[in-house]
Amino acid sequence: MEEAGVSVRVYERAIGSVLYREVRLERGAKDRKSLGHRDRALALDQAKELARRVAELRLTGPVRSITIGHLFRLYFAHRAPNLSADRQELATRIYRPYFLAHFADDFGLEDLSQTHIDAYVVARRARTIISERHRGVTTSPRDGTIRNELNWLKSVIRWARGFRVGGRPLLVGDPLAGITFVREKNVRRPIASDERYQRTLSVADLVDASGRLACMLALARFTGRRVNAIGNLRASEVLFSRDQVARALAARGLDERRAEHMPHGAIAWPADSDKQGFEELTPISAPARAAIERYLRHQPRVGDAWLFPDLVHLGQPITRAAADHLLRRAEDLAQLPKLERGLWHSYRRLWASERKHLPDVDTAKAGGWRDLSTMKQSYQQPDAATMLRVVENTPAPSPGLTSDTPLKQSGGESTG
Repeated sequence: MEEAGVSVRVYERAIGSVLYREVRLERGAKDRKSLGHRDRALALDQAKELARRVAELRLTGPVRSITIGHLFRLYFAHRAPNLSADRQELATRIYRPYFLAHFADDFGLEDLSQTHIDAYVVARRARTIISERHRGVTTSPRDGTIRNELNWLKSVIRWARGFRVGGRPLLVGDPLAGITFVREKNVRRPIASDERYQRTLSVADLVDASGRLACMLALARFTGRRVNAIGNLRASEVLFSRDQVARALAARGLDERRAEHMPHGAIAWPADSDKQGFEELTPISAPARAAIERYLRHQPRVGDAWLFPDLVHLGQPITRAAADHLLRRAEDLAQLPKLERGLWHSYRRLWASERKHLPDVDTAKAGGWRDLSTMKQSYQQPDAATMLRVVENTPAPSPGLTSDTPLKQSGGESTG
């Protein structure tokens, strides 16, 4: 009989004897084996299943015994160089050392089970696995942090299933299939306040006399963009005049008449600094423009020059680590309490939460979100004033807020 292109012969050596099967392998070789019974119908079913398995092996090759160490070496040689510098550092300094410390280099991925993942979670909670930069930390990592680590391992395995060695996938199956990860029950997504912004801004120039911090903070406050996107802007990507905006729109195949709705200018956010690799051209508000103009009066930048250069490594943009350091120093100088697990990203949440009353699709487009559910679930947060109106069943105030009106504001907005 033939199944899936593979021929299998079922026969008996003598009348009434047990049945045998024979399958032809490569180069004319044959593999014969007793089936141990005389049931002809069962023998045909077994022959069909054997043929299908042989055909599958010819396509995928024999199952390789891939160790976690081998997997990581291939990943860091072929995939990691294409990641952003921040993600490379995170994977190199934390993720890979954690998993190698727990599983060891020679752990076979085909043996990975729920028991192994649960043991990893227990070890992380007990702090028996920690990185060098966390040696002084005495608290256990939160479940959300551990889940992020496991999600990174999942992404590496997903890459391996699509990576080919000798024309065959490095991993045929998914060793994490059916395995559940720990989930954070009390997610912390801190949100900044306008008061925090104003107090930090008031001391920003004392921390960074070049004006970079003050301008970056204003852009985080009034554009809602990630600090990486802000820090990697070039001077040519800030568009002030209507003519500049119209030409930039036309160059992207967009209607240049949109420039009429960008009275304060726009920013052409490049794809290479976007988390998902998308480019956007979005309008800026009056406060954002005022902050940029103030900065450029003291630090003129033109063309492809970095808007916020690294003052140590000339010719490079400011790094995320340097921007974090400056913001922490400013918050300390302003005598602000530490916002747990919150720094630049807390302003992105503030920006999104202030715009809950506006159409979702427009808010997502302006702020650089591709997924409405992510924006609404992870960034837009309930606020005390709105919850009070809910419990008291009072109508919302009349629309009249500007695009940058804080959730709680006693007077006019200052641009610093």
